Amino acid sequence: MISKINNNNAGILIILSVFFIFNGKGFSNTKDSSLLTVPYESHGRLIKDTSDLIKKSTIQRINYSSLFDILNTSNELFGMSLGINGHKNNFLSYGSLENNVELGFNGRSLKNYYDGKYNIENFSPEFFERIEILKGSDAAILSSEPNNLYLNIQEIIYNTKTPFTRLWYAQEGGSFISADGIFSQNFSKDWNFTFGFKKIDDRLNFDNMSSDYWNLRFILRYNIDSTSSLSFSDNFTNNLTISNGGSDPLNSFNIYSPINSTSYYESIKLRNLRHDLNLTYSKTIGLIEISNTAFLTSDISERALPPFDNNDTSGNTANSEFQYGNRLIVDVNSDVLDLKFGSNVSSFSSDGTNFFSSYSGVNWNLFSRAEIKLKNNINVSGGINYGNDSRSTFISFGEKIQYEFDNNTHLYLDHSFISKNGLVHSKGLKNEETNLIILGLQISELNIEGFYRIAKNPIYNKLINAYTTEQYNISDYNALGGNVSYNNTLLTDIFDNEDRISFKIQTKLNIILNNEEFKNYYPLFTLNAGLNYLLMINKSELNLGFKAGLLDSKVAPRYIPISNSYINTTEKVGIQTTGLNLYSIMKLGNAFVKIEWENVLNANYYFVSYYPERGQIVKLSVAWSFFD
Repeated sequence: MISKINNNNAGILIILSVFFIFNGKGFSNTKDSSLLTVPYESHGRLIKDTSDLIKKSTIQRINYSSLFDILNTSNELFGMSLGINGHKNNFLSYGSLENNVELGFNGRSLKNYYDGKYNIENFSPEFFERIEILKGSDAAILSSEPNNLYLNIQEIIYNTKTPFTRLWYAQEGGSFISADGIFSQNFSKDWNFTFGFKKIDDRLNFDNMSSDYWNLRFILRYNIDSTSSLSFSDNFTNNLTISNGGSDPLNSFNIYSPINSTSYYESIKLRNLRHDLNLTYSKTIGLIEISNTAFLTSDISERALPPFDNNDTSGNTANSEFQYGNRLIVDVNSDVLDLKFGSNVSSFSSDGTNFFSSYSGVNWNLFSRAEIKLKNNINVSGGINYGNDSRSTFISFGEKIQYEFDNNTHLYLDHSFISKNGLVHSKGLKNEETNLIILGLQISELNIEGFYRIAKNPIYNKLINAYTTEQYNISDYNALGGNVSYNNTLLTDIFDNEDRISFKIQTKLNIILNNEEFKNYYPLFTLNAGLNYLLMINKSELNLGFKAGLLDSKVAPRYIPISNSYINTTEKVGIQTTGLNLYSIMKLGNAFVKIEWENVLNANYYFVSYYPERGQIVKLSVAWSFFD
């Protein structure tokens, strides 16, 4: 059912060669670029004026391997890294014990119904224009099934007469190799075609921890005029991962040593074949903006447990989940009032496996959000989201007030309430009810945010056999925490009038209250800091710097691969250093060359129990745009 990972990376070199050949040829040339229709900039966005954005232009100075690396720089997210690319590296936020972060594309949800998540590794960092970070009330109101954080990915927008090509290549010490390529061109003044691919091969020194990943994607976009666009896209992933479940501390002399550790499982093979097809239309008519995304998802998941012998296939199962639906948003925007309302409907079905029964149903919700500008510097927003997940109703609402002192300084207070049930195949659960309060202050390059979470009937997971979990309601708990980030220039004109040294620090605080079982689930604090030296020479630049971090003592959850879920553990670890990284980032014309010496001190640490992060390694990545 699941084939063996191929170590031959010749396919990467072949495809890179094809891209070089096509560069400069492309479709027949269109007329002068000044005649090209300007694309509708808000195509696929939810909130046009949000300040929490990740843009394609701002990630160029991050030495990333995947979208997880980019998102993990955000203040709001706590990364649950498994120490390897391609595997299901998830996120937590605002004191949640399980996944409360939803990903969407052009407004539609990307989550699976069988595990309630989306594998972030399935989406290429080269395939988005912006990522909107909606939190608190905005996330509770505008997400398809209410969550505390909603990451909406806006599709990439290219508009070029000449064939545009971008190539990205990365390698880490022989264990990780990856390539990504994009080709884009307008074949008429209104029509653009964009195609891309990504390939990852990654393996750890630990037995049976590897990834073999292919991604193919395209967008066909029709720029009707500068206020309306129509696009059709497909994102296809073929991702084979092999996992050993992490090092078993009871049977390992040293869980960080590939030689002296014993894993929980011999080998679990997981393959995911997924298509996400989307048809998005957006249009502005006076004060009214309409955005509609129709979607179809085919998700095939194959699982293979360790066999008893060569002929044993009893642990091999697969399920095919199909989704189709529509997401509509209408936005009426004036100088004083911004009113959004819309609907989402999704029909889904899946056959059963050895681990869960078959399921099907219709998930729908209606939502409305209003924002009132009381004065030039005071905004008040709020709304409601009501729906049904095919078994039970869910509801969420929230409100937010923001005071702007000036263009660079604002204070906000946000409250949201969410009541929803668990996974579609879970039974006998009470609705989890969450109140989340967020207080934030932004002063130029200083961001301070605190939160308080009240969770009633929270839903978590318990291990029911060696390989899988089921959900249950745990005792109520509260959570208190926050994050602080500061980025500023310390010195300028040191050796040249075009150089400077900047300093960045980021810390996060999480405290679980009123629940002894989970009180050490999060580290009390995380701290990351670094210095960067920047030298500008015309359009080129050189960055030299270092980064280092600390994790306070914690228990940390254990990850179960088959169910893509977490269970609580009892073994507490002390303060961990997250390594010292030295790096160089060079911009040479349209090319970026990034070299990073990761974990120089060879520190032992993990974010998810018994999944150690990599030791000392050198990482190289190159990105090069042609006709940019």
